[in-house]
Amino acid sequence: MTTILLLIIYLIFISLGLPDSLVGTTWPSISQSLGVPEDYQGILTCVISLCTIISSFFSPYLIKKLKPSGTVAISIVLTVIGLIALSFVPSFWFMLLAAIPLGLGGGAIDATLNNYVALHYKAIHMNWLHSFWGVGTTISPLIISSFLTDNDGWRKGAIILAIIQAAICIISLVCIPLWKKCENIFALREKNSETTVEDTEVVELGYKKTFALKGVWFALFGFLAYTAVESLTGMWFSSMVHFGLNVSEQDATLWASFFYLGITIGRFISGIISLKVKEKNMIRIGESIIFIGIILLCMIFEPKIMPFAVVLIGLGCAPVYPAIIKDTPNRFTKKYSQNVMGIQMSFAYISNFLIAPLFGVVAKYTTFLILPYCVLFFFIILVLGNEGINLLGKKNKELKI
Repeated sequence: MTTILLLIIYLIFISLGLPDSLVGTTWPSISQSLGVPEDYQGILTCVISLCTIISSFFSPYLIKKLKPSGTVAISIVLTVIGLIALSFVPSFWFMLLAAIPLGLGGGAIDATLNNYVALHYKAIHMNWLHSFWGVGTTISPLIISSFLTDNDGWRKGAIILAIIQAAICIISLVCIPLWKKCENIFALREKNSETTVEDTEVVELGYKKTFALKGVWFALFGFLAYTAVESLTGMWFSSMVHFGLNVSEQDATLWASFFYLGITIGRFISGIISLKVKEKNMIRIGESIIFIGIILLCMIFEPKIMPFAVVLIGLGCAPVYPAIIKDTPNRFTKKYSQNVMGIQMSFAYISNFLIAPLFGVVAKYTTFLILPYCVLFFFIILVLGNEGINLLGKKNKELKI
């Protein structure tokens, strides 16, 4: 029964990935269709990210009131509404309204399911779970690019994504009773295990005490930096090669999908590797591959190298995000993990809210070709954050509430 629930969660993560790559990979077409400047993608990203931050911060409260199953079901409904609205918007300003339910839905799903799987399933499932997110983000631009025969082709693609999302939503609603049965099974497992009640009991800390956990700031800024690396690459790579290197819209969208393809394939592989390798070493392996990809990305004088560079960055990103999520209960104990998870996810979306849009403004007045160097800057912060938490994160059992 818990296996069936896991399969449902995999499916839900496909739905989570579908809208995530929609805007970034197809923005050259959207901006021309709506007649807005290239940097307006940053405004749209701000709205989505702000709504996601809000839902992530309130995810512990939502889970307490609605349970994980209810929180996830309502969140998917919101993303369906957002995609349908997005496909019919007459102008950019209406697109901002459509972005509100997209952001609110995505943040709650992310924080809820990440902690749920980190607590109840093995590391291999965390990696494969996020590879299914990669399936969604890879499918999305491929679907959209097949409709880019005219300026409004992206609208047709958005409708297809909404239909897929709606089907997953129906499945999630039907399976709500399954969640309740599995929660009883997990509770029984914890009771019969050698883990003490004190270690497994979820404690609601509040924000002040959560921020007082040992090493939490290293974790938060490391996670923020990872998200910056991923979002800058995923959102602005197609713009960089199109506006900066004169690559066609269709090729730019296709190349951008390679980034998500790299993440998807990488997470299937890292799921298997995670059976033998600890999370902190999975992070280090991923960081090494990202670094190689960034070096290639800096070779902007040779456009043909760009697809290989973006694939490598995707492959490197693959193990980092799941390993950080999976390691959160180990870093901060199980009873504090949901508190940290909500804030951690919020910092990820703060990155999307501030860094990715700011890049669009800077690139408009300089050049999109500065992207590789911005990615390198946040990569350095990522490494420093993760190494810092490795030194301090084990002391949280001593925290007195």
